[in-house]
Amino acid sequence: MTLLQVDGLVKHYVLPREHLLAAPPVVPALQGVSFQLQAGRSLGVVGESGSGKSTLARLVMALEAPTAGTVRLAGQDLHALDAAALRRARAGFQMVFQDPFGSLDPRQTVGRIVAEPLAAQANTTRAEQTERAGAMLDAVGLRASDVSKYPHEFSGGQRQR
Repeated sequence: MTLLQVDGLVKHYVLPREHLLAAPPVVPALQGVSFQLQAGRSLGVVGESGSGKSTLARLVMALEAPTAGTVRLAGQDLHALDAAALRRARAGFQMVFQDPFGSLDPRQTVGRIVAEPLAAQANTTRAEQTERAGAMLDAVGLRASDVSKYPHEFSGGQRQR
């Protein structure tokens, strides 16, 4: 089953005009990217600095609008959703940032960090959120009991998970 379908994704950034009457410069950041990700599979994106990896991630997460192309999650075009529908859709996916040291709040436990998106969902108690956070830690090869630990107590690889 196709979970994520990206078709013909294009992103051009329009820069500020150099002169009042000049056309604004356009920088092509991404040109015609297409791929499918099947449920239960992983996908890695590699490339040189400046090749568009971060731009692709922002478009797939619907943090930016594409110049052209579509991003479908479970058949739903993310860029066609209104703000409320996109918020609901985002409850089911998230981006894992490259720098685990800078992206985790050192003052919160890992359980609280993992449970934070669950808190945005209605009708979940803090105990349920903590229990689900423990299950998520277990699913990525950590221990459910690690919910009470702080980010500095994990290795870099564990933090990325």
